Amino acid sequence: MAKIKKQDTEGKFYVQSINRALTIVDELSKASHGLSLSEIAEKIDLPVSTVYRIVQNLVAWDYIRERDDGNYVLGFTLLALGNKVQDNLEIRNIAQKYMEQLNRETKETIYLAVLDKKNGEIIYVDKMESLRNIKLAASVGTRNYIHSTANGKCLVSRLSDEKIKELLSIKGMTALTEKTITSLPKFLEEIRKVRQNGYAVDDLENEPGVRCVAAPIIDYNKNVVAALSISGVESNISMESIEQVYSKLVKEAALKISQQLGYRPD
Repeated sequence: MAKIKKQDTEGKFYVQSINRALTIVDELSKASHGLSLSEIAEKIDLPVSTVYRIVQNLVAWDYIRERDDGNYVLGFTLLALGNKVQDNLEIRNIAQKYMEQLNRETKETIYLAVLDKKNGEIIYVDKMESLRNIKLAASVGTRNYIHSTANGKCLVSRLSDEKIKELLSIKGMTALTEKTITSLPKFLEEIRKVRQNGYAVDDLENEPGVRCVAAPIIDYNKNVVAALSISGVESNISMESIEQVYSKLVKEAALKISQQLGYRPD
């Protein structure tokens, strides 16, 4: 059951109706087949009559829409707004040509990810599909764990150990595969390797049969603002190929993007 966060309800600028509406939108974003009015009411613990009034306002703005089966799904206004968010991401525009180049060179899936510190997650903001007719599950807008992904490791690599610990505590360190790092000391040791080598590896840690190598993108303040990665199935990406080929390619591309953001190595 979805609940409005306590700190949000106690905030100086808290508006109940807006928070309720956004909670409904959030719940619908998690339901691939939509939700009925009664299901929405149950999930957010409100009377159906109250939910109905909020839903009708959201429908009027096309933030959500009603399907023929009576279920509600996200509306097309959100699609348009999402596209505007993507267009406004300067880093995404800068990274585009380097992602395309990596995609051509490796034929593997290329991701661009950023860190959501509030929720302790990473978000994929761009993706180039593999040229090998192999489609990986994560798409643009998908959220993922920090501890199990190469992108996540890169995104926290310039943070203090205490800040990393704080971020990991939000979502925990769930074991997604038998190779997932679930110990904080081991994860911090992994981060030290990322700092030393300039890249991170997900060795079948986030998804069975899938490897990934990522490098941090750094801005003029020497902060990591994004991560660039190459992902593929283990039959195509071995640890040896990561060490000898892919790590170099992704580091070079990430450095070029970083330099366009004003980064200058020491």
